[in-house]
Amino acid sequence: MKTLQINLGLNNNQMNAEQVINYFATLSEYRLMAYIIKDKTFNGEVEPTFVALLEYEYSRQSKVLVDAENWCSFFTQESIALVTDRMETLAFNVNYKGDGYKFNSNLFEFIKL
Repeated sequence: MKTLQINLGLNNNQMNAEQVINYFATLSEYRLMAYIIKDKTFNGEVEPTFVALLEYEYSRQSKVLVDAENWCSFFTQESIALVTDRMETLAFNVNYKGDGYKFNSNLFEFIKL
């Protein structure tokens, strides 16, 4: 089983928490295994965050990264933090023009089953 964990901020998001949960629950390429909504702090700002554990079958990590970049656009986020068994990274919105920043595992919220 290959798993993907994401931290998706809900501020500046066109969808509320329930809509985000429903979106991920209905994806055909991923199976939503567990999630929580948790207040996380980034750059001194508290933001409710959708923390999810998803299962997938892709062999290429690049496909997961492209999907996450598309989710950034769909959810109007500049980035989404993600972790798989092979990578820890930030997927950026394809339209993001600001300075990039690195994945910080101390800020990432994990779901442990």
